[in-house]
Amino acid sequence: MKTLRWGIIGAANIAKQQVIPAIRQTPNNEVTAIASRSGKAESLAQQFHIPNIFQSYEALLESPDVDAVYIALPNSHHKQWALAAIQANKHVLCEKPIVLTTEDLTELQQAAKKHHVLLMEAFMYRFHPQIGKAKQLIAEGTIGELLTIRARFHFTMENWDDDIRLDPNLGGGVLNDIGCYPVNVLNYLIEETPNNIQALQGKTKNEIDTHIAVQLSYPSGILAQFDASFYGPMTQTIDIIGTAGTMQLPFAFRADQNNYDGIIHYHSNNETHTVKETGNAYIEQIKAFHQAIENKESPTYTDAQMLQQTETLERIAKAL
Repeated sequence: MKTLRWGIIGAANIAKQQVIPAIRQTPNNEVTAIASRSGKAESLAQQFHIPNIFQSYEALLESPDVDAVYIALPNSHHKQWALAAIQANKHVLCEKPIVLTTEDLTELQQAAKKHHVLLMEAFMYRFHPQIGKAKQLIAEGTIGELLTIRARFHFTMENWDDDIRLDPNLGGGVLNDIGCYPVNVLNYLIEETPNNIQALQGKTKNEIDTHIAVQLSYPSGILAQFDASFYGPMTQTIDIIGTAGTMQLPFAFRADQNNYDGIIHYHSNNETHTVKETGNAYIEQIKAFHQAIENKESPTYTDAQMLQQTETLERIAKAL
């Protein structure tokens, strides 16, 4: 497989701590360029031996040494630079949420098809083997027909003064930051469009959501709920009830916080089972992205699924 040369747009912590190391650890992938307006590009380039440093995003996109870009910018900047990258004929892996409206996503997807490049939203947890295994167990009828799913994603926000996730002008808020993960997994496991959504805000900061709870119902009768919060200890669970059993994933979205081990507990036929699936979700995401370039779409996270994700987030945001 041809080596994929990556350019990094933005020097956010997620790029430094997870994505750049993942690219470097994935065969036939390398980081050849980085651009940042925060002044952090030089230190990251030195740390990770990145040969090309650009002072502007435009200059990076013009580089012939870049095949694909990873965008790690504030949410409100995603569309502009994803579109610019597509128009420069670069493949695009963009941090979630890729955009905030279905109109913007449709525009990006159409542009990607026109320029024959891959566009993908970076929901890394989708590529950890535990999620696929959980879906397989459900499809096999291990816990019967789905009845109820509850997902939770919480962590304690440490910087309440100038964290970009609290800036309403940058697409901040807990729904966009971590609430999008429960939304994504519900779409993935249920494979239906919710017919009713009810949303509550418990706390706010700078007029944006910081603590939410959402209930969803589906045409088949499945009920789901999730909560997300910038308060309280790290919690990242999925609890599933079926007609013949139950299932729990205690490290659903960040298995790296459990030594990269995803754990699935399920109880059926009066027996309790535990399955361990190990993997680095960020590395698996890079592998899947590289493999998907030939078809310009990932079978693990398709264009239609990305659109459903954005549509659901948009509906929840309006309900809050």
